Amino acid sequence: MKPFAAFLLASSCLGLPASAELEGDIPLGLEAVTGFRSSYVHRGFDLAGPVLDFQLEGEAVLREDLSVHLGGWFATEISDNFTEGAGFIDLRYDLSERFTLGASATYRAYDHSFFKNGFDLGTFLTWYVGEEWDLTVDAYRDFGADAWYANAESGWSYRLSDDAYLGLTGGVSVVDGYYGRSGLNDVYGRASLTYNLTSSISLTPFVALSIELEEADGDEIFGGLWFEVSF
Repeated sequence: MKPFAAFLLASSCLGLPASAELEGDIPLGLEAVTGFRSSYVHRGFDLAGPVLDFQLEGEAVLREDLSVHLGGWFATEISDNFTEGAGFIDLRYDLSERFTLGASATYRAYDHSFFKNGFDLGTFLTWYVGEEWDLTVDAYRDFGADAWYANAESGWSYRLSDDAYLGLTGGVSVVDGYYGRSGLNDVYGRASLTYNLTSSISLTPFVALSIELEEADGDEIFGGLWFEVSF
């Protein structure tokens, strides 16, 4: 799986320069992130212990109200054989200054995990309540699990200075036949502090939690650090 995951990530990245050459008048942005997490929790499931991961994402603004995001990531557990590789594409349409509608397609491939390889297709709606606060509802069909996942999430940010800001995210998820779970899944949250070292380089330490609502036997508190470079 490792060569396949690396290929997925490389393929998603290699597509970005080509689009820049073909459409020189389309605004493009690129961000690379590498980081460490003390535990890898995905959709309320504890998949691995400490992991290192690398992500690359590009954005192309097709017109004033329409943009496409393309990228991928690769994560590997430090002390075991778990790996995850993925590639994704998102399409986002601004209905107004307050609302954004989007659709996404992601393919995930795992090694040494009970999660199964497959496509994950979804849609989401974001309401920008204010400059610092937003609400998002999402619904996804995970074809690897052959099940549904949905969540409602709120995000808030506060600028501490010209170079630092605080971010808080929290939400609740529901599932239908998702790896043996149905109904309310988990309550989750994350607090992060981003400091801009330069206009294109930043560091973000964070702490997060996931509290299972049904089984109540897998609550997780974990943390990590992201190093981000934008182009």
